[in-house]
Amino acid sequence: MAKRTKEVGTKRYSQWILLGIAFMITVLCIGIDPYGQNEEIVQVGDVAAKRYVAPRDTVDEVTTEKLKTAAANSVGPIYKNDITVEENSTRQVNDVFQELNDLILAMKDGDDFYQKVQETSLKLPVVLNIRQLTAYQAMSLPNRILFAEDCVAVLNQIYSEGFSADELEQGKEQVKDGVGATLWSDDLKGMAYTILTSALDPNLVLDEGSMETAKEEKRKEVNDVQIRKNQKIVDEGEIITQDIYDRLVSLKLIGDSQNNGRLFPFLGSTVLVVLLFGAVGLFFFWKKNALILKKNEMRMLFSVYVIMILLCRAMVLLPYYSLIPLCLFAMLVSILIGRRMALLMNCFFSIVACMIFSGDVEFLTYALISGSFGALMIQKTEKRSYMVPVAVGMAAVNFIAMFAAGLFFRDGYTTELTIASGMGALMGLIAVVIAVGSLPFWEGVFEANTPLRLLELTNPNNELLRRLMIEAPGTYHHSLIVANLAETAVYEIGGNTALARAGAYYHDIGKLKYPQFFAENQSGHNPHDDIDPKSSARIITQHTKAGAELGMEYGLPKVILNFMKEHHGTSLVKYFYFKALKTYGAENVNEVDYRYDGPIPTSRESAVVMLADTVEAAVRSMLGNGKTLEEAEASIQGLMKDKLDDGQLNRSGLAIHELAMIQKAFLKVFHGMYHERVSYPKKEEIEAASRRAEDGKEEKSIDNTD
Repeated sequence: MAKRTKEVGTKRYSQWILLGIAFMITVLCIGIDPYGQNEEIVQVGDVAAKRYVAPRDTVDEVTTEKLKTAAANSVGPIYKNDITVEENSTRQVNDVFQELNDLILAMKDGDDFYQKVQETSLKLPVVLNIRQLTAYQAMSLPNRILFAEDCVAVLNQIYSEGFSADELEQGKEQVKDGVGATLWSDDLKGMAYTILTSALDPNLVLDEGSMETAKEEKRKEVNDVQIRKNQKIVDEGEIITQDIYDRLVSLKLIGDSQNNGRLFPFLGSTVLVVLLFGAVGLFFFWKKNALILKKNEMRMLFSVYVIMILLCRAMVLLPYYSLIPLCLFAMLVSILIGRRMALLMNCFFSIVACMIFSGDVEFLTYALISGSFGALMIQKTEKRSYMVPVAVGMAAVNFIAMFAAGLFFRDGYTTELTIASGMGALMGLIAVVIAVGSLPFWEGVFEANTPLRLLELTNPNNELLRRLMIEAPGTYHHSLIVANLAETAVYEIGGNTALARAGAYYHDIGKLKYPQFFAENQSGHNPHDDIDPKSSARIITQHTKAGAELGMEYGLPKVILNFMKEHHGTSLVKYFYFKALKTYGAENVNEVDYRYDGPIPTSRESAVVMLADTVEAAVRSMLGNGKTLEEAEASIQGLMKDKLDDGQLNRSGLAIHELAMIQKAFLKVFHGMYHERVSYPKKEEIEAASRRAEDGKEEKSIDNTD
């Protein structure tokens, strides 16, 4: 546990360093002349040096917002009746009278009722004088009950009319009037007033929801104030008021904060970047997401991000921003890490790139659409035949996105827009070529486990797989089935299917050391019959470590080595453990000697391979002993639950609902493998059928002769 905590701490520390470096680079790329604008300085109160007119039809957001705010403020307070207030007050009043009655009943001769009340902490904090208490004590029990009912009736009458916090004093006056209208003595009326006013609370409370709804409705009733193209905003020689200044800024006729040079834009961009990186930091380093990315994946994400941000900064002065292969960022992240991470980080990257390009919304729209399609479509390039369709598809997406964004955000169609769209299409083609062509670099430098690399590992002609096929054919066949199970299940839960298949192929490579000691490779004699259970368990459990050592010798990537070490976790070798218990007795057996060294699975794919390995062996054993597949189905859930209860899935990241999906996927594969086949007729049945057919022909021939 301590080792695990140290690993997480070290990993978080290195990730924070990378995040900090990325933050500094981002701030510098945005903050260095963030807008590149050199308009004249305009301030509120200045005399306009020239005439400003609206460049396009737009909404006067300043005036519209003022009208909407005024309409919303016209909504008065809206109250709702909180029935729980009346219930609580009534209960408090009844409790006080009940407490007083209980004190009276419990009194002994010589007891002073007033003294008793003073010594008792009533639930309702009221101060009653001696005359009031004496008058109340002197009443009979029926009269005391009637007095309490009259008090509650007065309270209920006030609540039926309702009153707010501002009307609390009026409510107390109503209590006074209601109590005064009763026929009780003045002392009892004073007692009733004291108790009721202490319990009195406003039952009309502000209905915030209704008020917000009413305000929103009022805002919706206000129509947008339009500014028409070429409409005058301010004429030369006129004073620039705050409203005029706000309109000039909203129309981008002047740059906001110009009177502060570049200080305010720099501060604003820095704050925005802090917020963006803060959100990313929370996502990556939240407790449950502490290990959301592996170390090499974090480094790759950092490298891709920095390269693309510097590229955007270097190309900011190009006449068309579509000349920048913006979708390349999402493509590389999708291939190297995963499409979900690519879609998420593409939003982050697009916002940062948009800030580099002067906060252009057209740019942001184009970057988001292009990157999203890139993250999804590049996944298809794992098949070489899809390379050209994906490249053409990205070109089409970029052209359409650029053209449509230009039509929407500009004044309509122009030849320049067509050129920009064509440049975007060209960059779409180039981005696909760069993304796929750079994979050897990422694989070599960062040990990236790309689909193409994983596909190469599953080639049966690989030397290690050929050794497994020849030296341990049973294990090889078992690995193929586990791969089918794992790949199907991982697909259902949205994991990396190529990684699951490759990991399953190699998970039992360690059995090459002693292949005959594993049941699937035995053909008669079982070597375990000749040795003690502890030695057998040691041989069995060592195949995970032996597999990792052999994998390192053959240069397998670390992620595949993890499958070899983790596919049994720290599970118990139950057969030899129970055999040892019977042989040596429980007091002479240490359970640790019969468990795998671990570690437990640290990824969803590794956990699925563990489950697939477990259920495949169990189902094969059950079917070999004459059990039906339906009977085997019942044990699959139990086997998976055992792994869960034993803590083997604690670090895998698998959710509980995903276990049900995995089980269904396993059953789908098993039904395909072990489905009932049509039984072919035996030789005797074929011969009998032939004789019957011949006899039928002879009878038919005789009938025709007659």
